[in-house]
Amino acid sequence: MDTDLYLVIGCLLVVIAIPRAVAALADLRKPVFSLLLFLVGCGLVFYGHTQVPGGYTFADVPNAFARVIGGWLN
Repeated sequence: MDTDLYLVIGCLLVVIAIPRAVAALADLRKPVFSLLLFLVGCGLVFYGHTQVPGGYTFADVPNAFARVIGGWLN
């Protein structure tokens, strides 16, 4: 469950970082915070991937999201 949580939070941080970077570049600002979000998100995804024997595949990602959301709802 912990590795699923790392994967899910990492994916969400990466997804949030992309529009923030585009908005910063559109305002002619440096996307420093979005770069930090992106790096932390990638680090969490990588850490979660290395902790699972055999790693995650793309087919495992939706299952990880479902397990994390199901764990929160129960």
